[in-house]
Amino acid sequence: MKNVIILFVICISISACVGFERESNTTNYYEYNMSLEQACILKNHYQEANETTPAAVQAVIDENGSGCVNE
Repeated sequence: MKNVIILFVICISISACVGFERESNTTNYYEYNMSLEQACILKNHYQEANETTPAAVQAVIDENGSGCVNE
């Protein structure tokens, strides 16, 4: 019985260390915790690197309606 309890505690400890992050968690972070200025800086960075701007960054810009100053 003692071995089962020790095994259970070890399994719980290991599972607590494993992250189950999904891409949607990152997207939600950008959508809800980013200012317009931060979104414009990121958009500029992606444009300079010839990459597409993530939809979450563009959504913040579109939501504010004014767009970025350097567009």
